[in-house]
Amino acid sequence: MSTQAPGIARPHRRSNAFWRDTIAGYLFILPVILGLIIWTFGPMIASFYLSLTDYPLLKDPTFIGLRNYRDMFTEAYLRVLHSLWITLLYAAMSLPLTLLGSLGAALLLNQRLAGIRFFRTAFYLPTIVPGIAMVFIWGWLLNPEFGLVNATLVKLGIPTLRWLAEPETALVSLAVLNLWSIGPAMVIFLAGLQGISPELYDAAKIDGANQWREFRSITLPMLSPTIFFNLVTGLIFTFQYFLPPFILTQGGPLFSTYVYNLNLYEKAFKWLQMGLAAAMAWLLFVIILGLTLLVFRGSDAYVYYEVKQ
Repeated sequence: MSTQAPGIARPHRRSNAFWRDTIAGYLFILPVILGLIIWTFGPMIASFYLSLTDYPLLKDPTFIGLRNYRDMFTEAYLRVLHSLWITLLYAAMSLPLTLLGSLGAALLLNQRLAGIRFFRTAFYLPTIVPGIAMVFIWGWLLNPEFGLVNATLVKLGIPTLRWLAEPETALVSLAVLNLWSIGPAMVIFLAGLQGISPELYDAAKIDGANQWREFRSITLPMLSPTIFFNLVTGLIFTFQYFLPPFILTQGGPLFSTYVYNLNLYEKAFKWLQMGLAAAMAWLLFVIILGLTLLVFRGSDAYVYYEVKQ
């Protein structure tokens, strides 16, 4: 005879199959969890600690508190504020140029023309070229003495420029050079364009809308989530810009291309100031995080979602 009081449910025992499946599930995700702990969160915690130390790499780190963060803003020889300003200028030029270039290319490649797949492949191909090779190729093309760009301008009777050799043109040249790598953003824009319903354009044509009105009233609103995605990812990658100025200009001429990550690299691996470099890395993280949150905060004003919960 059961002694359980009426109205009280008997505790449910987990079956052996449940525990077997649960353990198997955790074993499947264990490599990801360990990877995050060992290769992401662990180094982040270590770098934050090192940012509070004086660590000349060849000696043990010495705890100094927030001095590295203070020195970044007070010591002129560190050029932290200057390199941050150069990075902001580069982002202000490169990010809009990249968005417009990739959107324009996607609009061209969204046409129903014979051989359009060939042109889509051709536009994307430069992206798969290794970054270091691409930088050396552009260094040769923009060489003021024997570069192909200036040689072409001479043939056309157009004045030449010392592209990467003058402070006035070096950073602009690097921003334009970034158009070489618009392939990923272009493909994302192309996918967004092909996801817009043709019925919207058919209805607009019936109402007498021209192509500009269709682009302004249909294409841009329907494409705004894609624009927002490319804006956020482009913002993050732009503030981590490093390879072209490192290879082509080394921050010159006259520190006109001395971007933040190049400054950080030199502090860490040229002057062996690992503590200061870690503090600079955390400052960059905070700046990128703040700008990203700011873009997300204002997204409701310009991002249209067709279906909202």
